[in-house]
Amino acid sequence: MASGGGVTIADLAMLEERVEQLERIYGKNTSEKEAVKVLEELNVKVDKMLGKHPKTQALLKRLNELSTYTEPSFIMRYDPSKFIQQEYVVGSTNRIQKAAADAKKVTDLKNVVNPGNLKNTTELDKKMGPLTLKCLKLHEDGEVVNKEINELVGKWNDILNTLSEQFVTWDNILRDAEEKAKENE
Repeated sequence: MASGGGVTIADLAMLEERVEQLERIYGKNTSEKEAVKVLEELNVKVDKMLGKHPKTQALLKRLNELSTYTEPSFIMRYDPSKFIQQEYVVGSTNRIQKAAADAKKVTDLKNVVNPGNLKNTTELDKKMGPLTLKCLKLHEDGEVVNKEINELVGKWNDILNTLSEQFVTWDNILRDAEEKAKENE
């Protein structure tokens, strides 16, 4: 439509073409009312219906604001890798806190044990650090493998479901063909 507030001939032609498209899709209006009047009445009814619900009114007021959140430019303003890093840190918080509590407990228990009974504890401490890191790495790798296995099993189930549906369809087709062949005999 014209931005100056007036309606141009091109605008009217565009609206007429749109009404013709709608009539082709939904059929011509056989009553005395013109299609535009019917559309106006429907628009008024929809407006009245929407005006009765406060939640809908609030949503319509914020529609422009909400639509900005779905635009690619809004989404691209944030670096997804930072979100992933934050999720990893937040997800690891419990594990890190537990490891810190366990380390404190080991330190406290270390003082309780008689040093004479345990020989070479410093050497064992030096060996335990890398072993603990390897265990943590293996645990993380195990979680990744477990996730991949779950995805694989899910895809396998999807394939089996698809095949089962296809076999049922083929069985129905064969059964229908056999019944028609018996009827033709």
